[in-house]
Amino acid sequence: MKPRIATFLIALCMFLAGTAFAANPVIQKSEAKKAVASILKQELKYPKYAKDENFECFVLARIVITEDGLLKAECVNCPCPRMKGHLKKAIAEIGANEFKKYAGLEFNFKLKFKLI
Repeated sequence: MKPRIATFLIALCMFLAGTAFAANPVIQKSEAKKAVASILKQELKYPKYAKDENFECFVLARIVITEDGLLKAECVNCPCPRMKGHLKKAIAEIGANEFKKYAGLEFNFKLKFKLI
């Protein structure tokens, strides 16, 4: 009789633990990354001084979504300090209420700045 009670209690605990965590929605990181990538394409503009100087580069950036739904550039890797400063400032101004649900996620992006 005791093994049946133990088995029942284990099954009950597994059921309770499974349902306790099922209430929290699973955030799709790929969905969030696509949303951030699309808004970066829309909002990031080629700076005027870079056009004047015919400056082209690839920039690697680690972007974190804050609790306010704003984007924060944690790390920007660029050979030009002016472009690095411009990107940090431009990324910090981007945000949307829809990003609040993705708070705390971080993504790596390769941004291409090329004159056409």
